[in-house]
Parts: sequence; structure tokens; C-alpha cells
Amino acid sequence: MKLIPAIDLKDNKVVTATKGGLRKYQEISSKLSPTSNPLKFIEYILTLGNFNTIYLADLDSIKKFKKPNNIIKAILQKHENISFIVDNGARKFSHLNLYENSNFRQILATECFEDYETIIRKNYSDYILSVDFMNNKILRKNTKYKYLKPKKVISMNLDFIGEKKGINIKNLAYLKEIYPLSEIIMSGGIGCNKDLHKAIKNGVTEIILLTAILEKKINLI
Repeated sequence: MKLIPAIDLKDNKVVTATKGGLRKYQEISSKLSPTSNPLKFIEYILTLGNFNTIYLADLDSIKKFKKPNNIIKAILQKHENISFIVDNGARKFSHLNLYENSNFRQILATECFEDYETIIRKNYSDYILSVDFMNNKILRKNTKYKYLKPKKVISMNLDFIGEKKGINIKNLAYLKEIYPLSEIIMSGGIGCNKDLHKAIKNGVTEIILLTAILEKKINLI
């Protein structure tokens, strides 16, 4: 099982979702981390486990698309030996791969992305698809994401993030049906080793998470 720390960035600080599923965020608590500075936070995360991949979400750009974030640029440059998967709220094909670093992979998130026709026409495959679930529905601009053939798909359970509710089997089964040849990555809900084992039994080999890592609720092998 590969564990991928998730880092949400807002106003150039590390933030976490508040309780209640309202998509609100607050600066990460000092109970979870000694710092909210993104660069220092990554240094802290790396003391907790030997992670080689990290997920970054630019919440400001997800809300309203912006040019490349200087903090993310600095992170990519400083940690060239780590692979980063980045959700910068891309809407169009022209918004992809704005970071020139070789240790970066682009996320297409159904919540924001809408230019699937160009992806299909160009036979473009250098991305990870994030299918964003909330309240048992997929947040999407249109349904053309179903025609993609991604190598990897994230089951992004947004209302499970930080809640430690366990994995959503229904969402996982849905994605397996649409993308039978894709590797599914789980995100949201993992709170303990039991959840990890359940994910493994359901064919998941990669999980994006944060709270359980910071609270040291899981064994980092």
C-alpha cells in the first residue's frame, strides 16, 4: 500500500477542512503540526514517513483559476526527489502543466475541468483523473469525463476528508465499472489500519490522506 500525504494550500498556508462537509478550511491546528508554512510542513511530514509522492491542492486556484502558484513552484524545486500530483483547478487544456518541473503530474478534477474533448482528440494521457464525490453525487461540469481512459483515477470523497469515516465502497465500485483498466486511488475517510486493510481488500494500492498520518493512527511501513 502506497500512502500519499495530502496538502491543501490556501492563502499560502497549509489548511484543513472544518467539520460538517461545508467545504470550509482553516489553518492547520498546532495540535496536528508545528507549522502551517508549506515548505516547513513538508519537511515535518518527511520526518513521519518515507514518502515519495505528495498531493498538493491549490484551493485558491480551484475556486478561481490562477496562474502558477509561487509556493508550489518553490516546493517542486526544493524537493526534486519527490513526485507531486497537483490539483490547480484546471478548467481547460491550456491550463495544464503550467509547472515546468519534471517531478510534477497534473490532476484533472471533475469539479473544475470541462475540456475533455481536447484531451480525447489529442489522445493526451499525462494526467491523473480526480472524480470528486460529495453527498453521494459527482461534482462535475459535464459527463464527458466518462469517455476518458486514464491510467489512474482518484476516488475523491470530499465529504469524508478529515472525518475518518472509512472508505466509500459504493464510489469505488462505480469507478471500477467506468474505468475497469485504471488504477483507483482512494482519498478521504481513512482513519486507521483497519481502513487500510479494507481498501487493500477492495483492490486499492494507493491512498491519499493526511489526518491519520499526523495523528499517527496508522502504521507507516
